[in-house]
Amino acid sequence: MAEKKKPMTDDVKLEMDDSIKNLKAQSDYEEVMADVAEELLGDLNSAKDGDIIDIFQTGSVDPWQIYLFYGTVEQALMNWRTDKRCKTVFVHVQAEGLATKHPAVTPGRTLLEHLMLERIEDYRDGRLQTGTIYFDGQALAYNGAPVKGRHVVLICDLVSEGSDYLTECVSLCHEMKAAHVVGLPIMVWNPDLIDSLTEKDIKEATRPHKPRPLS
Repeated sequence: MAEKKKPMTDDVKLEMDDSIKNLKAQSDYEEVMADVAEELLGDLNSAKDGDIIDIFQTGSVDPWQIYLFYGTVEQALMNWRTDKRCKTVFVHVQAEGLATKHPAVTPGRTLLEHLMLERIEDYRDGRLQTGTIYFDGQALAYNGAPVKGRHVVLICDLVSEGSDYLTECVSLCHEMKAAHVVGLPIMVWNPDLIDSLTEKDIKEATRPHKPRPLS
């Protein structure tokens, strides 16, 4: 009789002491992320061709805010254009000011790769494809699936407030005959918000954190 194979994955839970349990119970990350993701999904559905959805304005160095931004974008895009008749291309746009000979590994690119794994059926059947826009030091370059006739969302790690960078990326997609293009910066760096930070704010944001509420 053949020996029964053991599962290849582990599922282990470690009991925490009461102090850590109480700290964990205070975090409302999932609730806040779900609310913002629902708002973002509405913006994606109502966006006109060429729109830039810049809801993630920041001047903060608080890592918790960054986690929220990335988590929200992932959750919204998990549920965007899931109808089997939809043809969509998710395009990762490298952060403004980053010039490389080849596409660089960034948090936004990693997020996109994770989205492809989560929506593997859409990807496998050709309903959802990917691409990359990056600046090679001379011009914007595109590498990836054809965008002609498709809806495109440009997922960018970082742009500056008032910058035309994403608008130029939208124009590049229009040149390639994309049907509908929307820009989605994960962070919009706003110097007016930076100026409002005090030295105490910066020290508080950069020190090691225990789990805490987001709102």
